[in-house]
Amino acid sequence: MLRGPCPVEDAETLLTMLQDGAAGIDWSGCTLLHTACLQVLLAAGVPVTGTPADPGLAKWVKEGLLF
Repeated sequence: MLRGPCPVEDAETLLTMLQDGAAGIDWSGCTLLHTACLQVLLAAGVPVTGTPADPGLAKWVKEGLLF
């Protein structure tokens, strides 16, 4: 689960978690998502659930621009 801000420093940790077998990501607690973290999620192709707490990111999801 992504909670709070997810800065660039979290991208490598996120990648490692996904490589270790995380089957999906719940980002409903995410208040800020660096584009590096977004790229990891897009490349991984795992299910992403929830609506991000970040209003701008939530708008992109609602409009179908992401996932």
